[in-house]
Amino acid sequence: MNEAGRRAAHLAAVWCVGGVLTAVQLQVVLIALFVDGAVVRGGLLVLGAVLGLGALAGVARAARTIVPLAHRPRGRWAWTVSVYVSGTAGTSVAAVVNFEINRLENALLLYAAGGCCYALAAALFLPGTRTRLGSLGAAAVLVGGGAYAYRDAAQPPTLDEHLAANDVDRGLLRVGDPPSGYRLRALGAGEDTFGAEYERPRSVRLHLGVERAGHDTRRADARGCPVPFGDPIHCVDDGEGRQLLTYEGGYEHQELRLRRDGLVFTVTVEGRHTDLSAARHVLSTLRPATDAELAGLLDLPTRR
Repeated sequence: MNEAGRRAAHLAAVWCVGGVLTAVQLQVVLIALFVDGAVVRGGLLVLGAVLGLGALAGVARAARTIVPLAHRPRGRWAWTVSVYVSGTAGTSVAAVVNFEINRLENALLLYAAGGCCYALAAALFLPGTRTRLGSLGAAAVLVGGGAYAYRDAAQPPTLDEHLAANDVDRGLLRVGDPPSGYRLRALGAGEDTFGAEYERPRSVRLHLGVERAGHDTRRADARGCPVPFGDPIHCVDDGEGRQLLTYEGGYEHQELRLRRDGLVFTVTVEGRHTDLSAARHVLSTLRPATDAELAGLLDLPTRR
């Protein structure tokens, strides 16, 4: 095997060892985070370092013919420690970037990146100015790419990105115009439901719920009124396609319900015998919500 082939084989061996070390050390760190006692945690971290140094020491012995520093035992240990420290530092940064991007869901990518960090550290000890400059250039590209990926992942998602990531159907995102003095706030949205709230000082809050027809699995009678299970429920026609449901018992409240276009719109008002004019106004002015009205959804977690 010529010199270039031996160097490539050497770096490939370091890359493989580095990938395995990344996997092992990641597990050691995760275990250390969930065990009690500083002594136990410190022991686990020391064990991970010993395993890493031992594995790289074996590579150093095999590379003594192509790495000048590894000709002597003291030099091999210097190489081992240097590659371990540099590679582990780079792997730690790669783990932070990977966690920001996908919460470590794609661990294989992290293992490959960790192997590259160790291989680049080892390449700096190979003879030849071109080799070292190339290694520095590759390291710079890796750092630049990681920094860009981290910055891009750290940016807050747009509303469209949030809705797409959470599988939210925009067809559900419908609201009514806020009654006079009320402020609209989106509470949450999912695949089959959407919720918003209308608030006004010194007034009861109105909660608007939107769901697909059939999503509510409670028993209902022929009119679509829920069958009471425990406390009484009074269900009457409220006009213009609405139903008025009055719940008695421990949690007294009223609901105005409207079925339209395969969706069920429900405005909930706390208490009984309250003024329902604001709730009726909401149901009579239903329309698609604007992006500004949905801004509150961005305060909720976005799936990765």
